[in-house]
Amino acid sequence: MVLVAAPSPAAAEPEASAGPEISAERRWPSCPDGHGLSLEDQITERLTQLGNLLGKHLDLLSADMFQLKVDARRRHARIRLGGGEGQGLIIRLDSEIQLEDIHARITTRVDLGYQGHLLRLDLPDVELAPAVYRGDYGVEVRLPVFGVSF
Repeated sequence: MVLVAAPSPAAAEPEASAGPEISAERRWPSCPDGHGLSLEDQITERLTQLGNLLGKHLDLLSADMFQLKVDARRRHARIRLGGGEGQGLIIRLDSEIQLEDIHARITTRVDLGYQGHLLRLDLPDVELAPAVYRGDYGVEVRLPVFGVSF
């Protein structure tokens, strides 16, 4: 008894009858269900987009006097107020807000200028925290009087 084997294409190879083109679905299958962004990540991305859209509109309406940039994933925002000409009066307030747990740390810089002379003031960091006093809710403002680093 003689067994004759005819060559046939391997199962992983595309068939010759399929032609030179292979469908896009076959080359790049879709993401399996459940592997997309979680609801928390979708909300975070949407909040970032809404905050930056609001910032663009406020920038446009205020003629570059107010700028807002939001990064909800890093829990960070940047706010700029003010403006002025290079040779005239300049007043600018630049703040960065970083949310950490339930506290907010605010770093602020003030630029004052007149006729090309610029004074930059770096203000101490301010920390805001929620507070409860005798049943009333409020905000505790923590301002360092002095700082020591090692």
